Amino acid sequence: MINNAPRQPGKYHQGLYVPQNKNKLMKANEKGGVYYRSSWEKKVCIYLDMNDSIVRWGCEFIEIPYMLTEVKNSIPTTTKHRYYPDFYYELKNADGSIKKVIVEIKPKVETLPPKQLKNGATRKQLQSFEYAIKMWNKNLSKWQTTIAYCKSKGIEFVIITEDFINRLK
Repeated sequence: MINNAPRQPGKYHQGLYVPQNKNKLMKANEKGGVYYRSSWEKKVCIYLDMNDSIVRWGCEFIEIPYMLTEVKNSIPTTTKHRYYPDFYYELKNADGSIKKVIVEIKPKVETLPPKQLKNGATRKQLQSFEYAIKMWNKNLSKWQTTIAYCKSKGIEFVIITEDFINRLK
């Protein structure tokens, strides 16, 4: 992936963010910036670019391989995948030390296990629940692998939801 152009034009607020502080951007795309895939990602780009404490940052350039086990036709199948976290940044602390952080941006609802359905669920509700479980399993696989990756490299991993993003200016 490595910050390719958005694939679903018109579905979300997507575009190219060209930073004002280009020297802080670790890896620019061919257009001199990074692509954001939502208004939330755009807000984070602006925050990272304009925050004086952020020394360096990048978008979707770290590749973390992970394994995903899914059940297909009643048979568990494990496949290799690649995960590109939304952001990486380095923050200069007050004492001069550098804190390294990998960030994933997700709606809060996707950071929680799917809610159990009540009896008498419709077919559409069952399909939505099945999809939610599949995505929860995928996210857990990515996040567990990322936590281990970060721990081995002295990096913090955080998941940012709309609760935090809505407080950004």
